[in-house]
This record gives sequence, C-alpha cells and structure tokens, in this order.
Amino acid sequence: MIQDPVKFVMRYAPAIQGYLGVFLKNPHDVEDVCQSFLLRVVERGVVEEGILHGRFRNYLIATVRNAALVHLRRRPTAVSDGTPLAELPDPEPFEFPEDEEWLSRWRRIVLASVWESLENREREQPGNLGHTVLRALVENPGEDSSKLAARVSKKCGRTILPEAFRKQVSRARRLFAELLVAETASTLDDPTPLKVEEELIEIGVMKYVQPFLPPDWRTSGKLIESD
Repeated sequence: MIQDPVKFVMRYAPAIQGYLGVFLKNPHDVEDVCQSFLLRVVERGVVEEGILHGRFRNYLIATVRNAALVHLRRRPTAVSDGTPLAELPDPEPFEFPEDEEWLSRWRRIVLASVWESLENREREQPGNLGHTVLRALVENPGEDSSKLAARVSKKCGRTILPEAFRKQVSRARRLFAELLVAETASTLDDPTPLKVEEELIEIGVMKYVQPFLPPDWRTSGKLIESD
C-alpha cells in the first residue's frame, strides 16, 4: 500500500483531509495542503521502505503536520485567522489536534480495510457469509438471531436458519480478528506479537481480538488461536 500511490490516496486521503480540517479552519488551506501532500506522494512515493521505522501511522501524521506548517509559513501575508506570519508560533507549540483525533481517523481506516477484506473473502468463498452476517449484526444490534437470520436469508436469496446464522457469526468474528491482526501488523516495521498487541490496544481495537487470543500467544508467536 505504501508503495502504490493510487491505493495510498484512495485509502488515506479522507482521513488526512479530515484531520487537516480540524486545525486549518480555512477550507482553502485544507484543500491546498491536502492536494500538495497527495501530489507529492503520487510523484515521489511516501517513504523508502528502508528508512521507515516503528509505526507507519506516526510517520504519516508527522509528515502531514510538517506539510501544514510549511504551507502556513509560505503564505504571503497572514494565516486564515489574520495572524501575521511573523507572529506564527514555532512548530513545537503549534496547536495540532490531540493524538486521539488522529487515532480515531486511523482506527476507521484500519477497520474499513478489514471490512473490505472480509467482503472479498465472502465473494471468493462460496458458502462464506461472514461479511453479510456481521453487517446484519452491527446494523441491527437489538434483534435476535431469528430476525437477523431472516434478514440475511432475504439478502442472500436462500434460507439461513438461526443456528446456521450463529455459526456464521462465530466464524466471521474469528476471521475479522485474524484480518485485523494482519492489517495492524502490516503497518509496523517489526510486527512481533507483543508490538502488534500494543498497537491494537493503542488504536482501540483490541476488543475484537481479545476473545481469540490463545493462552500461550506470547511464547507461541501466534495471536489468534486456531479454530
């Protein structure tokens, strides 16, 4: 993904633009910074793999923030609130949004990617209704398995009994956890089980993986227990 500029833009552009909009109040500034940053990605790539260390999300937000600061200091007269350039704060005290703002947007990126992978698995594997049953469960939280099974049956055009629905949900949750671990690991330069666990906790998605952790995962090197 990092080495494919088109896929990079499709996945990360909305989150980058949304984040910029939190502190660059002028929509023209947001558009200029976002377009300039993404154009640079398309022309030069994001980063050479050999110099990327740690978490990709940290590297990405640092480069986005830097692009915003460079843009503000290049403006000929004043920033969007009328402050003269000479009075702009230095980079360190500049009021960027709290880390939770970026974590929230990053979490949506990761989960969207996992949902997409789950949908692709369903498309490729006859009999796999993982994406459909989990969507039904998430979008109708107050319904029991009988009603949810009826919804899925209508959507699929064939009868899905409540027991079969529950089995599909159980398998789908495990697969979702496996895909989430794989997606998270792909954003780390050294994805040991411990580092993956730390990242899952920090971005707030460990709850989807926790039920499937084997007791010996720290020593076995495998985060998801075999079904």
